[in-house]
Amino acid sequence: MGKGGESDVAVRAKAVALILLGETERALEMLSKFYGVPTPRVKVGLPKGRTGVLGCYVPSKRVIYLKSSEEYRNPFVVLHEFYHHIRYFAGKHRGTERGANEYALKSIQYFKELAGKLRPSSDE
Repeated sequence: MGKGGESDVAVRAKAVALILLGETERALEMLSKFYGVPTPRVKVGLPKGRTGVLGCYVPSKRVIYLKSSEEYRNPFVVLHEFYHHIRYFAGKHRGTERGANEYALKSIQYFKELAGKLRPSSDE
């Protein structure tokens, strides 16, 4: 549990919602606080030599680079790169691509499940 007793599920679902709303920095601040790591910066535009990807994380700069402003609202891309950030600060290298994909997909799943519970049923 993080501060305020929020669960990992709730924090990750909230992060997805914030990213979809274009509040990516706010989502990263919240996640970083929850995991006890410094907040990474976000920059639109990939560093030189990085092509064919939608995003990348550069640990020496603590920066998540996104290919375009479109990825700024893409929870999968942002959370995939954030996973590398938390793994790096946990001292576990940057994690695997598979682990980053699973983290992002599971976060999106949490969001969908919680959003589904908030939707009124057709009976009401």
